[in-house]
Amino acid sequence: MRIRFDRIETELLTAMFTDLAELVEADAFDQADPVRARLFPAGYRDDDAASQDFRELTEASLRVERAERARECAAELGRRGDVVLEGDTAQRWIQSINDLRLALGTRLEVTEDDQIGETTPGAPLAQEWAVYHWLTGLQDSLVRRLMG
Repeated sequence: MRIRFDRIETELLTAMFTDLAELVEADAFDQADPVRARLFPAGYRDDDAASQDFRELTEASLRVERAERARECAAELGRRGDVVLEGDTAQRWIQSINDLRLALGTRLEVTEDDQIGETTPGAPLAQEWAVYHWLTGLQDSLVRRLMG
């Protein structure tokens, strides 16, 4: 499947993928950052010691993996925004877009019970909500096309 992004979409996705890669690779999260907890959930919810051990064993490799996926997606966009999504490339894109949605959704405090966030121009966080909804639609569209 070939997907073509316009210039603004290409610039936005490239910036978001690059920012995500830098954030997770450098472990630039505060220990209490909810985005860190969302992207790297506890391995054992009821056992803090086991969860800490699990995190020490897995988080560094997961950070590198997430960063590499995001950087590869940014590189595939290039300047033209024309991407062929097949096999591993399609899987990587879906995972990376999901990472972006998780990070942004956490910042917006999205819950399962939320209604559509405010996207009226001038509303607080309207741009962020618009990007979140766009990413959600993009991810849904990619999954449907790949399954169809």
